[in-house]
Amino acid sequence: MNGSISVAAMACALVLASPALAQSSTAALEGHVDGVPAGTVVTATDTHTGQTVTGKVNANGDYSILGLRPSDYEVQVQGKPAQTATLLVGQTVAVDFVDTANAIVVTGHRNLQVFPTQTLSTNVTTEQIENLPQNSRNFLSFASLAPGIQLSSPSGASQVQAGAVSPDQTNVFIDGLSTKNLTNHGGTFGQNFGQGGNPFPQIAIQEYSIETQNFGAETGDAGSAVINAITKTGGNKFHGSAFLEYQPGSFIEQPHFATGPKGEYTRYQFGAELGGPIIPDKLTFYIAGEGVSENLPSNTGQLPVTNPPPATDPYAYGYPTNVASAINGVVHPFNFHQGLYFGKLTYYATNADTINLSAYIRRETNLSDIDTNATESHARNLQTDVTKYQFNWQHHAGNFVNSLNLAYSNSHQSTPSVGTGPEYNLTNRNLGTNNDFNAGQGAELGAHFYEQGDYQKTWTVKNDSTLISGDHTIKFGARVAFNDLARTVSNAYNGRYFFENPGSGVANFDPTTAIPYGAIINIQPSDTLAAKDTQIGAYVQDEWKPDEHWTFNYGLRWDMETNAHNNNYVTPASVVTALANYQPWQAAGIDYRDYVSTGSERKIEWAQFQPRLGFSYDVYGDHDLIIFGGAGRYYDRSLFLEGVIESITNSSIIPQICFNSSVNTCAAGVAQLTWNEAYRDPAALRAAAEPLGNAGGTIDVLKNDMPAPFSDQFDLGVRKRIGSVNFSATLSYVRSHNIFAFVRGNRMPDGSYSVQGPGYIQDNFPADGQPAPYSRVEIGDSSGKANLFALYLKVEKPFTKTSKWGLTSSLTFQRARTNYAGPSLYNNDTNYNEAEIGAYGWGNVSGVPWYMWNTSVNYRAPADFILSGTLNLNSGPAFGHIIFGQNPDGSPSPAGTTYANFNGVYYPRNVFAYKRLDLRIAKSFTMPWAGDHKLTVDFEVFNVFNWLNRNYSAWGAGSGLAPPGVLDGDGQVGNDQRQFQAGIKYKF
Repeated sequence: MNGSISVAAMACALVLASPALAQSSTAALEGHVDGVPAGTVVTATDTHTGQTVTGKVNANGDYSILGLRPSDYEVQVQGKPAQTATLLVGQTVAVDFVDTANAIVVTGHRNLQVFPTQTLSTNVTTEQIENLPQNSRNFLSFASLAPGIQLSSPSGASQVQAGAVSPDQTNVFIDGLSTKNLTNHGGTFGQNFGQGGNPFPQIAIQEYSIETQNFGAETGDAGSAVINAITKTGGNKFHGSAFLEYQPGSFIEQPHFATGPKGEYTRYQFGAELGGPIIPDKLTFYIAGEGVSENLPSNTGQLPVTNPPPATDPYAYGYPTNVASAINGVVHPFNFHQGLYFGKLTYYATNADTINLSAYIRRETNLSDIDTNATESHARNLQTDVTKYQFNWQHHAGNFVNSLNLAYSNSHQSTPSVGTGPEYNLTNRNLGTNNDFNAGQGAELGAHFYEQGDYQKTWTVKNDSTLISGDHTIKFGARVAFNDLARTVSNAYNGRYFFENPGSGVANFDPTTAIPYGAIINIQPSDTLAAKDTQIGAYVQDEWKPDEHWTFNYGLRWDMETNAHNNNYVTPASVVTALANYQPWQAAGIDYRDYVSTGSERKIEWAQFQPRLGFSYDVYGDHDLIIFGGAGRYYDRSLFLEGVIESITNSSIIPQICFNSSVNTCAAGVAQLTWNEAYRDPAALRAAAEPLGNAGGTIDVLKNDMPAPFSDQFDLGVRKRIGSVNFSATLSYVRSHNIFAFVRGNRMPDGSYSVQGPGYIQDNFPADGQPAPYSRVEIGDSSGKANLFALYLKVEKPFTKTSKWGLTSSLTFQRARTNYAGPSLYNNDTNYNEAEIGAYGWGNVSGVPWYMWNTSVNYRAPADFILSGTLNLNSGPAFGHIIFGQNPDGSPSPAGTTYANFNGVYYPRNVFAYKRLDLRIAKSFTMPWAGDHKLTVDFEVFNVFNWLNRNYSAWGAGSGLAPPGVLDGDGQVGNDQRQFQAGIKYKF
């Protein structure tokens, strides 16, 4: 095992635990009944579905009912008044039937008390999801209500980030199943890039909890925070809703610093749901769908001017007529469309057996990538497709509950070109040189030359069991996932053909018959890497309550993965030879054999043991004042992308080929072929180009013993309930290990990276610093570390359908530190600014604020109005420091090097560098034909005061000698200007 804290030491530590009794996607009841004999039955009835589940009172008068669907319940004991209870996901609620003299009354629910879990958790209710202001319908957007959580959109798609590590180490579970992106960044599949679609139809989400840290042993595949969401279920009555939200361009303020007219914009968000009985009390259904249709500001095609430019007619650029008419003045709309569909059948086979069968489909396309000098066929779509099916069988047998899940998912995200086949480039070589095909770029025709895609298919078998035995609640289970993973990186795989612009005297230019003067083509055998990978996890955990004050948790989780790093990879012979003969590595003491794989060096990492133990102390024995603490080890997984980069980069050989023909003569010394009509077929050209070899390519290598990332988490806190409001304060310490990135691997003949040390950008190495015939080396380095010290303060009163008001407010103070100085916390693969992780020492984590205060409020006003708001305040993100041409001490830096510490060296000047207030007002009208039919109209304002929130980066705010000349930030945070939205909803 890696890390300075051994498994044995962790097992001896007093560490955290999981939620009391409740599994992370269910809820539980417990309590005490006075004056009844052992064996007395306690019945809990779901008021939505009618399902009843029973438990029995033991000799001490206590009872527990496990594995309940989060809902409203009527709890009954014969001879005593019935009580009602609202159970939220992951919670255990105490409902006591005690003598009147001993009763405790809490907000109208006699004897009803929420049993605080020992996990640092925040609940988001159905009513919060439906009523809080929200610009884009992404249910993850409410995760920032939890302490230590921020939402960021580095590439348009929302990603959840927690602590001192990237979003890759988070996970979202829906109905108990992982949505992890196994292939690429973002944590949740589909949130890596794109316009920012919702990973699941929000209308179908009943509620969810955000567990900031220290979750139970049943949860794996996460090193920081997890989200547990549950979907809605049909009941014994028909219920449904439909909504439409509208945002035209006139509802959006002009961004700060923007000049010129606003682009055209319109967005519609819409959806509907319906649920009810097929056979009352036996079989129910629920279906839901959501869509987004968004017309984004477009660009207009315009070909570059030739040399010399024309004197008249701005569209007479000297191009063939058919090319000019296909590009000049053509409007390219950047549209985003998403459809999300969910359906569920629920069968109550017996009072003890419930079977759920569900299906989910996500279809998303975002036309957003086309150059102004390109035809529409050259555009790329950003596409996300997800299909999932899940079978769940839950069985109750007294003090035993078992949940079996079988699931299949097929997910892919890609950037396909609108057109197919090769790319054709019409160039003006009089603007460039004969040997540089990209100089004098003119028109881009045909398909785009670069496409990428991530693919994962998974079969999952998962079983979770809970058993109550005396004072012990024992949980145990296992999960097996069979994954088919693939990634495509098509870089000139279909060829890029270059033609000289014949000018405006030509009416029709046809690239399929014209003779090109050159081409660029990838001669790799395949542009796709596919692999099979099996993940296995198992856990056992005991929760022991020796008395009414103490609760102890102790558990152990074990995970393994069969093919984390493309274990069967064989390093190409040419790469092996280049590294074996690379004298600078020998001088630096780098053994090339550590990075060479014959297909057998990379082993399965078996020893991912994760002890998780913990305690809580109920000071008065009434669930009112709780002291808790704990620690645990949490393994995440390595991304399939890491092995893909090594394999595809090393097989990617892209020569630039000049053609000798009747229209062109190649210069001496360049790669060349005599033109043949067969070369119009990329496969034929690839075969002909293969002997030309590779000069100046890149080598990417992984070490054969790459460990998986993990975190050791510790916390100590206190919770206090005052009436219906819960207060908590938690001290947190997290140590994260094995953070990965590729770093620069080139060395000088003496073994050094640069005369200034390893902490510089240096791309141009002399010939004796290059592994001939290649030019660049990048090494996979997993020595990244991060530490988090944090204080989390939270006030929470859940807003439910019976609440007058609700409040969630979290204040976070955190010191997130790391030795990982990569260019970004998000979607980063390569630290191109250093030769080893840690070259710049330890610094603040770039992109993470050092304090955050996030608050939401809901209020039911008279006349069926609901007023809601969210306020987000934070320090602004830490950002790095880059200096061009100088060292930090002001001395000149060597030619070809740049000091670039992308760690968080600075924070913004303002106390609250980021501040935003969003408000929503909604009015409901009861329909005269039915009291439970309501029409609701709402209006939302985002960033009410149009506060200017800036981006902060090393390239802008952090550039220059220390202190940088500009600390006021770069441009405005994207899509953060004041906006409005109107909506209407019908619900019954």
